[in-house]
Amino acid sequence: MVGKSSGSISELVAERLDSAPRRGGIMSVDNSVLFPYLTRIEQTRSLSAAAREAFLALPLEQHIYGTYQDFIKEGERPTRSCLIVEGVVSRYKTLRNGRRQISSFHFPGEMVDLHATLLTVADSGMRTHTPTTIVTINCEDILDLAAQYSEWGRAFWFDTLVDASVFREWTLNLGQRTAAARVAHLLLEINARLERIGQSDGRRFVLPITQLDLADAVGLSAVHTNRSIQQLRQSGTIRTQGREVVIEDYASLVAQAGFDPSYLHPEGPRR
Repeated sequence: MVGKSSGSISELVAERLDSAPRRGGIMSVDNSVLFPYLTRIEQTRSLSAAAREAFLALPLEQHIYGTYQDFIKEGERPTRSCLIVEGVVSRYKTLRNGRRQISSFHFPGEMVDLHATLLTVADSGMRTHTPTTIVTINCEDILDLAAQYSEWGRAFWFDTLVDASVFREWTLNLGQRTAAARVAHLLLEINARLERIGQSDGRRFVLPITQLDLADAVGLSAVHTNRSIQQLRQSGTIRTQGREVVIEDYASLVAQAGFDPSYLHPEGPRR
């Protein structure tokens, strides 16, 4: 680690890459897959040229999964953190009777488990909802990068704080909003996050999850979720065709959901 060596981060990760054992079935990957995450970081803060170069020099492993595949299971001891290249994944916990609660969705360009760099045991599972490509980064490399470049330390910290903010909003959604408002709120969140990566025009998007997935995220039965969607349709706030969702009356949907996107912190960190 950096504290034990005077070498640069690039030299350290190169040394680890040369000496680390390779696991079978891992695909080679170009560092261009890091550009969406890097762009998202640089939209709200500046990085030094050295910090940018060090991030792009990190050794990567690429993994491709089908729909509904677990890539992290509760109780495992992960050694790598995951960045979504393509697809949609969720974080979830499961009761002994098999009932599942989704606690967050994650989309391309997001680091989904930065907390794994410090927490040694996974306290929740992660699974795909579509065919998904993920690249992983050694947790030690992330810690070294954050130690040598304070701007990366702040960027990773900010990401985990936004995750925590989303968890708080979801807790409010489950505990206090009506069924229709829960569904409306989650649709508005998905719309806002997809718009950020160019997969929504702010009013129209393809819902990348099923109604059953939606039910597991809002704490309702599949039947009750379907009724809530029908209620939103009948109110004229949304229109759906297959998985395409069109927000017909954005202001009314926002009012019904009590949606305030400030919990997503699009303004970025203080510095």
